[in-house]
Amino acid sequence: YTQPAFTFGIISDVQWADVEDGTNFSGTVRRCFRGALGVLSDAVAWWSEETELAFVANLGDLIDGRNSKLGQSATAMEAARALLQRLPCRVVNCIGNHELYNYDREQIDALLGTAPTPERRTYYSFSPSPGWRVLVLDSFHESVIGWPAGHPQLRRAQATLALNNPNDLKSGDSWFRGLEGDQKRFVPYNGAFGNDQLRWLRRELQSAAAASERVVVLTHAVIAPEACDGTTMTWDYAPALAALRASGVVAAVICGHDHNGGYFLDDAGVHHLTLCSPLNLGREGRAFGAIDVYEDRLELRGPRLKDLLPSRPGLATPCVRSRAAHALPDEVIQLSLR
Repeated sequence: YTQPAFTFGIISDVQWADVEDGTNFSGTVRRCFRGALGVLSDAVAWWSEETELAFVANLGDLIDGRNSKLGQSATAMEAARALLQRLPCRVVNCIGNHELYNYDREQIDALLGTAPTPERRTYYSFSPSPGWRVLVLDSFHESVIGWPAGHPQLRRAQATLALNNPNDLKSGDSWFRGLEGDQKRFVPYNGAFGNDQLRWLRRELQSAAAASERVVVLTHAVIAPEACDGTTMTWDYAPALAALRASGVVAAVICGHDHNGGYFLDDAGVHHLTLCSPLNLGREGRAFGAIDVYEDRLELRGPRLKDLLPSRPGLATPCVRSRAAHALPDEVIQLSLR
């Protein structure tokens, strides 16, 4: 096999807390809060065996919101950070809603480096290899969580929800009443990129096209409705998706937020990967992996890919490949690029 241009690790929605197993908001899905930290530990050990890892992408929700209510935010975050700090490579951390349940944005940046630019922006780009550009987006740049009272981003988010969701959003049992289809995204655990970030995104895509670069997008909330359950997209996913598709340079969009995961190949050739959460299976699971980036394809690898990405139409069956780096063989899925 030829060498990839670069390789990066992937995980999302670890959402660990030192509490007994519980369920999601509706009580329908089990969540293994302590076991999720064990999965992160296993992931760090697996990534550490890789010899050429450019970075690891943690796509948000490293710790659960329950930590805030229990006064455990600092200890939970420190345990997760201690594991990530063992890695011999950079960690790219996206902002998820559960970070914002625990900390304000300045605290999140201090802990996870989510605003690494001189302008202190939480959306930015970098080049891990010649011919490739990674765009890191903030899908909660406008949201009702994480901003102080009266902040313009908060006011815009409140106005968006008031316009699109007539329900009482202070109580969690009626958020979706009367909402149909894509309108179900207008709930407090989602947010928006906002016009400033969308303008920046278009400029970055134009710049990448002019430089003959391919692009990988990393963000927490989902951009393509077909890659999730229809409730976990950013509020303004449509203009973002239109920009990505029109650019002709985007290879993949990788996100989390929908714990059951998803996959969709759109007709512009963009692969939309929504990663499953380690909460689903706890220590029994292997919801982590890596992506090898080649000129003509992406290769998704992991110890057990069904734990990381669900089977979907258009997604090949994993094959097994031995690697010197790992004691056990990797499962591999190839994603062709146009």
